[in-house]
Amino acid sequence: MPQNSGAAWTHKFPTSKDVSDLEPTFRARVVHFLDALADADVEVTVTATQRPRQRAYLMHYAWRIVHGQITPDKVPDFEPAVGEESVDIQWVHVDAQNRPDSARSVAAAHAMVHAFSIGGLQVAPSLTSLHIAGKAIDMVLSWDDDISVKDARGRSIEIRSTPRSGTNRDLIRVGATYGVHHLHAVHKDPPHWSVNGH
Repeated sequence: MPQNSGAAWTHKFPTSKDVSDLEPTFRARVVHFLDALADADVEVTVTATQRPRQRAYLMHYAWRIVHGQITPDKVPDFEPAVGEESVDIQWVHVDAQNRPDSARSVAAAHAMVHAFSIGGLQVAPSLTSLHIAGKAIDMVLSWDDDISVKDARGRSIEIRSTPRSGTNRDLIRVGATYGVHHLHAVHKDPPHWSVNGH
């Protein structure tokens, strides 16, 4: 029997936070970049690496419901690939008289968005995210003072600019030398880095 949407779904199909779960070529690039960040005393918190398709589906449609881009009754079923687990979710909640309850349905989607920590995103999480292939990483970066970071060619790059976070343009350019590219639309998803900037 389908389970109603809500925050409990965020505990299913968990996203990895382990760099070792990334696709091997991209993983090697990320490891070198992370080593350079560590040498520069940049604080790094990895929040996501490889993500199951099921989780991408849940995140995508919960966000779209909350932002009025789709109504709960129009959300398509998840179509599992061969060997994949299905997502037996009921997006449409009903009231005591078994009638569709829009307010309750939207509230459940809000609870999911909050629990997924995607309320600050300006775009719906992608159904074809590079996280699914292990070619993207979400990480929160910060530092206190000016830093010197080595790029992939071994050159020391002085970073005195702000913000002191992963959205810093100078740091983004350093990451690109390693083949670790920040999302091109920087502020739509600040923690997101990938193999190609998508």
